[in-house]
Amino acid sequence: MGEYRINTAAPNLVCICIDKIQDGDYSGRIYHKYSKEEIPFFQCGNMIGILDLFFDEINYPQASTRYRSFRKPKKGEAEGKTKRQEIPKEEVPYEEVLCHKGREATFILHVQYRQNSTWQGNLFWVEEECGEDFCSVLELLKLLDSAICSGESSCSEINS
Repeated sequence: MGEYRINTAAPNLVCICIDKIQDGDYSGRIYHKYSKEEIPFFQCGNMIGILDLFFDEINYPQASTRYRSFRKPKKGEAEGKTKRQEIPKEEVPYEEVLCHKGREATFILHVQYRQNSTWQGNLFWVEEECGEDFCSVLELLKLLDSAICSGESSCSEINS
């Protein structure tokens, strides 16, 4: 695929380590520079939820849409306004974040935008040294599936 560069200056760069693949789903660990601890996930949907909360926590990239609710705002909560939140302190250098390896596969994720209620960015597959851009969470999941299922016969229908 040629040379693919990872933007290590991105505040939301994440290392995804896939440790187990079972029944078409996968589990593993997530690493980022704001925590020394690994964040385990048990399904791809769980991974997406964890990452979305992480992006909300560091407020990057900012979501272009916000969640609606039927409940009325509590006293002190201004409707439609959010208070300025503190960005977590960096605890780990990127070199340490990027050095983790999954038993099955390792990916570096950089989400550049969260527009139209989905994500846009790029994914780098460490073992194969190749990267791809994606325009939605669904496309990201398809990229992950095609990478980790490339050697399994049960995933042939995903790739077609």
